[in-house]
Amino acid sequence: MAKETLAEEDDIPYKPSTDVQVAGMLIYYTLSGGHHPFGDKSYKCESNIHEGIYTLDHVQDVVAKDLVEWMIDAEPKNRPKVEECLSHPFFWTTDRVEYLRRIGNRKEVANCRNADPKLISSLEECAGDVSFKQWKDKFPPELVQKMDGKNKAYPDHTLGLLRFIRNLHEHYAKDAAQVDVMALFPDLFGCVYKVAKTQGWNSETPLKEMFQRERFTTSFVMPSTKFEEHLGVPVQESTQ
Repeated sequence: MAKETLAEEDDIPYKPSTDVQVAGMLIYYTLSGGHHPFGDKSYKCESNIHEGIYTLDHVQDVVAKDLVEWMIDAEPKNRPKVEECLSHPFFWTTDRVEYLRRIGNRKEVANCRNADPKLISSLEECAGDVSFKQWKDKFPPELVQKMDGKNKAYPDHTLGLLRFIRNLHEHYAKDAAQVDVMALFPDLFGCVYKVAKTQGWNSETPLKEMFQRERFTTSFVMPSTKFEEHLGVPVQESTQ
C-alpha cells in the first residue's frame, strides 16, 4: 500500500499518485524476483514505507532503478504521472540508439578530444567495472580505421565512443545498419542516461522531446525483450 493510505484516517485521499507508488513497488517486485523495495520483512515494511526507507539493491539496471525510485517517492507530488511513467526510458526499445546519437551531438561530446576532465571522470565512474575504454576493440577494425582516418583518432574514453556513434549514424548509415550498438555495449545507455540526468541534459532540447508522451502511440506495449535480457540478470521466482 502507498504511504498516504497508512494514515489512520477515515477519509484517505486516494489519487493517481497513490496507484503510481504501488505500481512502482510491483515493478520492483517483478524485476527483483520477489523482493520488496521497502523490505521483505512484513513487520518492518509498513514502517519503512511511512519513513521512506528503501533499497533497490536487487535490481542492477540503473534505468529501471531510476523509474522505480521516482515512482515510490514518499512525497506524492514528486511521483511521476502515469504518462511520464510510460514514456520513461526503461520502456524504450528503438529510441535508445537515437538518444545516444543526440547525446553525441552535444557540444560537450563534440569536443571529446579536449573534453572537461570532470565529465570524463563522471562517465568512467558511472561505468565502473564495465569500463568503455577499450570500445574500439568491439567494432570491426576496418570501420574504426575508416572513421579515425577522416579526422584525428577518437579518444578511448566514453565521450569518444559517443561521438563515434553519432558520426557513424550521421555519415555512414550503411555501416551503422550493420552494427548493433546496444548489443556491443549493453550498459552504455544506462550509464549515459544517469550522467546526462545529473548534468541536466535530459531537460534540454533536443533530448527533452524524447521524454514527451506525445511521441508514443496511445496503446502501450511492453518491450519485446525478456526481463532477464533487459536487465542482464536472471529473474527468479519468489521464495517468500
